[in-house]
Amino acid sequence: MTQHEAVHRVDPDRVAWRLAGDEVVVLDTANSVYFGLDSAGALLWQRLVAGATSTELVTALEETAPVDRERARADVAAFLEDLRGHGLLLQRP
Repeated sequence: MTQHEAVHRVDPDRVAWRLAGDEVVVLDTANSVYFGLDSAGALLWQRLVAGATSTELVTALEETAPVDRERARADVAAFLEDLRGHGLLLQRP
């Protein structure tokens, strides 16, 4: 029996965003708050727009940034927690 991971997705009704070079600028439209994401955050964000599991995000980060898997897991977990804390993510099982 396999377990299915939750898919995380940016809430399209809550945010507006633009790619600016290798960074992303995000507007929380509910609270009129801007966020700037560096290249690693931009990589994760773009995957979250389409929907991604934590494992997919960890793999993407590990393949493009000079981090090991443990560090990538910690960074992804912190990133998702931060976005959830601001109400910017949807999650489905």
